[in-house]
Amino acid sequence: MNTQKRFYWNDETIFYFRFEANYTSKKNVIENITAFVENECSLENDESEDDLIKDLIRQVFNQKNTKK
Repeated sequence: MNTQKRFYWNDETIFYFRFEANYTSKKNVIENITAFVENECSLENDESEDDLIKDLIRQVFNQKNTKK
């Protein structure tokens, strides 16, 4: 059973980190995503930084581009 939270991310945010992933290691991209969430994101209700970080990493590395 998958209970992972899903969040909406601006397309530019996803594309930025996907672009970065073409030129640096996955570890470095994850570090940059972590810094981005910690410094640029505001938490709402029952959100945690960890939830946001995990979801953004998932969307950057796993979700295929569905825009045409």
